[in-house]
Amino acid sequence: MGIEGNGGIDFRQLGAKFRAAGKDGAAVRKVLTKTIRAKLARIVAEQKREALNMQVKGTRGKGAARREQFHTHRAKRARRGGYGLRNAVSRGIVSKVTYSGYKVGARISVSSAQLPQSQRRLPRRLNSRRGWRHPVWGNRDRWVQQHGEPYFDNPINRHRDEVRREVYAAVNEVMRTLQ
Repeated sequence: MGIEGNGGIDFRQLGAKFRAAGKDGAAVRKVLTKTIRAKLARIVAEQKREALNMQVKGTRGKGAARREQFHTHRAKRARRGGYGLRNAVSRGIVSKVTYSGYKVGARISVSSAQLPQSQRRLPRRLNSRRGWRHPVWGNRDRWVQQHGEPYFDNPINRHRDEVRREVYAAVNEVMRTLQ
């Protein structure tokens, strides 16, 4: 999710005003950034909760009952803050506010830095009902299709307009203050 306004112009102008105001601008920027991140926090919290509770589905095959028992145990432990893909994805959901550079604005994203190199695309795939294919336990002769569930998009869609209004109101208030 990104809140950028007129192609980021509002945030770019704001960044320039912060720099021009010197130390006072830095203090105002700090307060505004904290306010914007607080507005995004409810979406981030919902996304993290949905990432932990998502039910990733795959096709069943031989040994399904044993795998089911294994995955049930892992899922319970992951929901309690243990290990696993869902937990890593949940920990990677962050909000960021930038006033200069290429990606100007406020955004929520998933950092896949905590995942192994071979799994860095999984947060995006988990968000898709279409899913992805992978070998069963590393056996390249047996592949399965797994389907994700939109853990990332649903909270954004529920709160997008409200949060966008609140962020723009905060930005416009600071813009008036710095004039």
